[in-house]
Parts: sequence; C-alpha cells; structure tokens
Amino acid sequence: MTDQHPPRIVVIGGGYAGSHAAVAARRAGGEVTVVDQDGLHGFLPRLAGVAAGRLRAGDARTPLGELLGVEVQQGSAERLDVDQRRVELADGAGVPYDGLVVTAGSRTARSPVPGADEHAWSLHTPDDALALRVALRETSHLVVVGGGATGVQLAAEVAAAHPTMTVRLVEAGSRLLPAEPRMLGNSMRRLLDDAGVQVHLDVHASAIDADGVDLADGQRLDGLVVWAGGWEADASALLPRAEFRDGRVVVARDLTVTAYDRVLAAGDIAAHRDVIGRPLAMSAQIAVQAGAAAGASAVALARGERPTRARLFELGRVVDLGDRGVGRVGPVPLGWGPTARLVPLMHLAIDLRHLAQLGGPLTALAHAPGRGGHLDVGGHREPLRAVG
Repeated sequence: MTDQHPPRIVVIGGGYAGSHAAVAARRAGGEVTVVDQDGLHGFLPRLAGVAAGRLRAGDARTPLGELLGVEVQQGSAERLDVDQRRVELADGAGVPYDGLVVTAGSRTARSPVPGADEHAWSLHTPDDALALRVALRETSHLVVVGGGATGVQLAAEVAAAHPTMTVRLVEAGSRLLPAEPRMLGNSMRRLLDDAGVQVHLDVHASAIDADGVDLADGQRLDGLVVWAGGWEADASALLPRAEFRDGRVVVARDLTVTAYDRVLAAGDIAAHRDVIGRPLAMSAQIAVQAGAAAGASAVALARGERPTRARLFELGRVVDLGDRGVGRVGPVPLGWGPTARLVPLMHLAIDLRHLAQLGGPLTALAHAPGRGGHLDVGGHREPLRAVG
C-alpha cells in the first residue's frame, strides 16, 4: 500500500457489527469489501414481527450494497492466508486485505433436547422468519421453547397476529427473561397472559418430535415447535490461533485479535467487555458500537497507526411485542402500566438510528419498517424490498 492507494479493508459478515465496520472504514478512507454469504443485511430485531405477519416480509432484510454503498463479495470465508493477507473463499476465490474485521456473527444454539435439531424450527435469520411465516399458516398450535427475548417476542407477536391460534411458551427456569432483572420478567409474564399466551415455567422439554413437545413433568404439548434457546458463536475454523471464551474470540481492548496481524473482531463472534472490564452479552447495540470502532481501527492499523481503544457501553434493553413491551434504560425498568406502550416507540427509534448512522436520514427512511416491494413467499404475494 502506498499513499496513492487507500488501504484495502475487508469485513467478513454483513450483520450489525459488519455493516457499521464497513461504513466506519469507508469514512476513515478505506477501500472496503464486505464478504457475506448471501449479500444481505438482516434486521434481526424485526424477525418475530415478520414471522408472525405483523411486519412485511421485506422488513426482514435488504441488499448490503444498497444499504452501505461499498463493494460486496458474496461467498463463504473458509480460511485466512495471513502471510499473503488474503481471505480464502469456499469457491476458491481470494480477497486481499490490508486490514481485516471479522464479524461472522452467531447461530442458533444447539439444543440438548432429543429431536430438536430434526424437528424444531428456529428464528435467527431472515430465511428462518420467512419460512416460519409460511408454516404458521398451516397450523393452529404453536409451542415456543425458551423464555428469553426471542421466545417471548415471537410468542406475543404470533398470539396477536393469529388470535385463533393456541400459543404456548415453555421456560425451564422460574421466570421469563432470565438474563434481565426479575421485575422485567414479571412484567413480561403479565403482558403474555394478557395476550393469551399460555406460559409454562419451571419445566423443561424432554423430547421434540414432528407433532409437538414432551415436557419433563409428563405433559404433552402438540403443535409446531420453535426452539428459542439462545445463540452461540464459533470462529475457531477461521481463526484457529486465537484464544476463545465460550466459542467467542477473545479480543484486546482495541478489538485486535492476539496472534494475528491487522485482524480485528467485533459483534457476536467476539467476547467483548465494557469500559470497566465486565463481560458483555451478545446484542445488536454492542455489535453496532464494536463494529464502528473496529472499522476505524482497521484503517489505522493498515496505515501503520495505533488503533483506538473501544469504549463499549450496555445502555439498556428493549423487548418489543408489537403494541407493548418491556425494557430498561440503564437500571430504570419499563413495562409497568403506561410505560409498556413506550417500548415499541423506543425500539423504532433505535432501529431508525441504526439506519441513520449507516447512511443518514434518507437511508433510515428508505429502509424503515414498511418500506417494501413484493415477493412470492410460499405461494402468496408478499411485500418485500429486494433479496438479491
């Protein structure tokens, strides 16, 4: 690289961390290529609404090139040639880099329940949401296994969109939203009760088959089953020399990966910590912050400069159920009384802010919920922006 040529920055993955890394690197003067399997950006917090039918199918995803204004290389990253600084793709192609950001994301956690992998649906990608949207038209009973954010959101959205459907939610713990303060879990339980969702606490699924779930207490719940047991990450094949914690890459405070030159990691794939060293959970808000920091630092590293230390903050949490929800801003809980109506508005504001950070107000307007074209989904003409 010379002064006449901008540094070549490659970003692996086009999710929340990857999209913000790409834009930050472009704004810092890098020549950016995003390597992504399908070339699409998925709006993950919208997936439950899309699956249930409240949101348009096109709200699930949009082309990365259109959203980010950078080069997009469709393909699966298989390995790194660190000597030649190249990302090797599954089809044999290679993408050279001067700085690299790995934001390969996460996947649905593997279930220990017999039959889950063969028979349970998941909700982690736009394709999951679109397929589930079609499947819900063919059933009158839904069983969601897992009382975290994805599980409660899906159960509530489906109950609202399909009022004649029996919706049940199974959680092995004693309360919903186990990663959040107890008050939020209690508020969520009241909202689900009001929505007509049948909640089963303190019982785990013992087996899943094509027709439903067997519970450990002897109950049988028939219906279409969705496994919402959380997410897991694994970048060991791509970064075999890295250190890992629970499958996530251990990164320095500047998001560099030890044992790799000019390589950073951000988002779900990385084991992030906040400004005082506490571990941070996988979330879109942390992915946005870390991605932006990693993109700018990748350009700095490629120019021989020191990367900037990332300052990551967990600002709160919102779980949007469509017309109501629960959440917190710092330690302040939302979801009690009239505050439950504020949560969807907060979620929309966060969604639009993400888009505006990528491309300004016009990008936020163009990709806001409800701005779609059309696509045939399961034989039905559905609104959809574009899927490649």
